[in-house]
Amino acid sequence: MRLTTWGAARFGAGRRRALLVAFAACCLAAAACGSGDEPAAGGRSSDDPVAASPVTSGDGDGTAPDPATGNGASQAAIDRTGEVIKIGYVNNEGGNISLPELRIGGEVAINAINAAGGIHGAKIEPVFCFSDSTPDGAVNCAIKLIEEDVVLAYMGIEMASEAALGLWLDAGIPYVSSHSWGPTERNSPGAFLLHAASGAFAVGPAKTFSELGIDHVAVIVQDTPTGLDFMDQVIARVLQHYGIEMTRVVVDAAAPDWTAAVAAAQSAGVGGMMSHLDEFGCIGMVGAAAASGFDKPIFAGSCTLYIDLLGSAAVGTYTQGDQWTPFLADFAPPEIQQRLAAYAQEMTAARHERHVNGFAVAPYGAWREIAFILETITGPITAASVSEAFATAGETPGWFGPSLRCGQAPWPPESSHCMSHIMVWQVVEHEDGTLGRIVIGDGLFDAYQLSGL
Repeated sequence: MRLTTWGAARFGAGRRRALLVAFAACCLAAAACGSGDEPAAGGRSSDDPVAASPVTSGDGDGTAPDPATGNGASQAAIDRTGEVIKIGYVNNEGGNISLPELRIGGEVAINAINAAGGIHGAKIEPVFCFSDSTPDGAVNCAIKLIEEDVVLAYMGIEMASEAALGLWLDAGIPYVSSHSWGPTERNSPGAFLLHAASGAFAVGPAKTFSELGIDHVAVIVQDTPTGLDFMDQVIARVLQHYGIEMTRVVVDAAAPDWTAAVAAAQSAGVGGMMSHLDEFGCIGMVGAAAASGFDKPIFAGSCTLYIDLLGSAAVGTYTQGDQWTPFLADFAPPEIQQRLAAYAQEMTAARHERHVNGFAVAPYGAWREIAFILETITGPITAASVSEAFATAGETPGWFGPSLRCGQAPWPPESSHCMSHIMVWQVVEHEDGTLGRIVIGDGLFDAYQLSGL
């Protein structure tokens, strides 16, 4: 009960701007808010002695890429030595939401790419702008970077992206991120969201409950228009496809009562419980379930923070993600294991080892993937040619996950996304008492093919 009360107390005005609400892809050991890591002039941290990665290009399943992806002999004649590719890099830092690791991971990747020769000799030059997660902050960064003539706008995290999206697209500058930070960009021509669509995260729980033989689950969601719409338009339809009955449990967004929510699920006689919540919501839900003796399977969305905070209460719960991450390295294909090891080495060399198991992995992988796409451009690198390269890239290698299909809408309801794969894992306790995760099934799978949508 103490854990439940603690979790509920963390909700309030700040929670309504939840820093993790849309971040489906990443592992999280701790949210190091306001760490104070600042980039040095020229886009490189003053303590960033990053060496080139020893890992070769390849697909996320461990296979080598086809030369047609832009990494083969057909591109060998391109020489951009002396060129600079100026990109805008926006991140929420210094305000109520401050996640410098979503800048740091990308910065370390860019430095490694440049150290290895850049894009056919051209160096990527990031121009950073820190937004405070307000609409004004997002707009100010867009105006500043558009004036800098950047050829690409990358969002580490920008929770106010809706306010500035039109500015980027009207200027003809491609808007790129690892995930979506607002609903409009999910179906905006000129926006390219490299990793899994939000709808994909409804499939992991449904598939898992079906495989466990469960035909009735409670879905706990916060009382927000976005949350309710996702439950009714996506989760309900996917569960129905699997023949699973759904009991809706809606909690007050400002003052959630997690004990009452779990009690409602228990009284409905459900065989399991799942959520569409931010990280602090998962803490409250899983903590209340443990306190009340709820002993049915729990799928905590794509949350991870609750695992370290709740300890043994998290054992047995399920969660999901769309990339191989350091805490799953033992289960990953050999090439991905090498890449994760190289990523950890580069982050440590740059003195950011505390972020290795956190959000930094998403922008790091994203920038490795962006490099693949930039390499396919044969003419001048401009905003128009970059946008065209993303839109026509076809199947390109993923760095920590499966191939990307930008421009092909692998999740049609969210056409800007380049991927529809996710994987499910379960929290376990090792013999030494530490917590870990095990991958359920064969790892990454195409969620759209199994969604029934």
